[in-house]
Amino acid sequence: MVNKPSLALAALPAIAPQFVRADEAGVCVDVSVPKKAIEARNGKWIQLTPEQWEFLRGIYAMNPLTPPGLPYGDKAALAKVDGNSGGLVFFIDGDKASTPMPVPQTLLGMMDDVATAKINHEGSGL
Repeated sequence: MVNKPSLALAALPAIAPQFVRADEAGVCVDVSVPKKAIEARNGKWIQLTPEQWEFLRGIYAMNPLTPPGLPYGDKAALAKVDGNSGGLVFFIDGDKASTPMPVPQTLLGMMDDVATAKINHEGSGL
C-alpha cells in the first residue's frame, strides 16, 4: 500500500512546479501560485477556520517530516484534488504560502471534527 503523505508529496511537482522550485530555495511563494495550480486541476482551495489552523499547527510541530517549530502566518488553506483522498495544507502569511503539509484522509476527518467542535471520547478511559 502506498503511503498517502508520500503520494501527496510525489504528486506535488505535477500540481505546482513553481512552488516546488521555491521550496528548494527555502522561501515561501505567492499564494496565487499553488491556488491557481489546484484550481487548474478542478481542485478545491478551502480556507480553514482559526480552530483548524491552530489544530494543524500542533500537527505540524509534531510531524517529523516538517521543519522544527511552528509554521508562519495566521491562516491556512486545504487543497484537495479529485482522485486523492487526502489533501495538502498550506500555511498562509499575508500573500505568501508555505511549503505544503500532506494531510491523509484520517486527519481530514479530525479537521472536520475540530471545525464543528465535535468531541469524540474514544477508548475506555482510565
